[in-house]
Amino acid sequence: MNRVAFAVVISLLAGFAVGAWFGGEEPGDGRPGATPSDAALPAAASAEDRLQRLEEIIAEERDARIALEDTLAMLFEELERIEGSGAGLARERQARAELEAEAERRREARANERRSSRGTAEWMRNYQERRVGRMVEGGFAEDEARRILQLESEAAYEALQASWEAQRNGETLDPFAADANPQSILRSEIGDDAYARYLEAQGQPTAVGITQVLDGSPGSTAGLLPGDEIVSYNGERLFSVAELRNLTMQGNRGEDVVIEINRNGTRMQLTVPRGPVGITGTGAAVRGSRWWGG
Repeated sequence: MNRVAFAVVISLLAGFAVGAWFGGEEPGDGRPGATPSDAALPAAASAEDRLQRLEEIIAEERDARIALEDTLAMLFEELERIEGSGAGLARERQARAELEAEAERRREARANERRSSRGTAEWMRNYQERRVGRMVEGGFAEDEARRILQLESEAAYEALQASWEAQRNGETLDPFAADANPQSILRSEIGDDAYARYLEAQGQPTAVGITQVLDGSPGSTAGLLPGDEIVSYNGERLFSVAELRNLTMQGNRGEDVVIEINRNGTRMQLTVPRGPVGITGTGAAVRGSRWWGG
């Protein structure tokens, strides 16, 4: 039985009770002026008998009213239970809908992850071809670009092998050593001019750009300025700050060294003593052997 049916039943019962209480015939023998105490009593009944009968009738009506109230209370309890079960069903449906929505979100996330994984794999497969395309745009013939990238790969393995051998033998490998850096190996294979074009094709600088000249340093004394580009040091072409640092450690300390710079498109030569030049700068992001993997 639903809520509406219970409400109708309760209304009917309440109506019958009120009607019986207020609108029904008065109990008695039907005589004018008869009272409830006259019911089922002979006409000659004494006042004491009539009073006792009246008390019985009042007790019966009280019991009937209590029974009706109990019935109505049970009906209201049943109605509340049905309403509660309806609310519980609604909550259950809402919880189920939320679980289904969460499951759908997870399925969509897994699908996106699979699509992303496939996209990453495809991107990696096409990586070398894109690099070939950039080098061709930078002025290389396609076969030359592929040859340089093959040499780059071989140089990476050569540097990795040198690092592995040093670690196996318990030796400390100089990170600035030529045989420890795949880019240094590649540069020695293809020459400085081709290496400069190789860097340009990847958007890398081909000289050391000075960002700051330290006060009191040989570079400051020689006249270096922020914005200058150091092209070579003691006749050696430079592409990175690491190469400059490595060259300053060679030769005799304090000996005069010529550095070639590019200042606003004009090539100039300055002399500094062998040792730290005293500048901070940027250059090609030369990849070390550890970057290449294992």
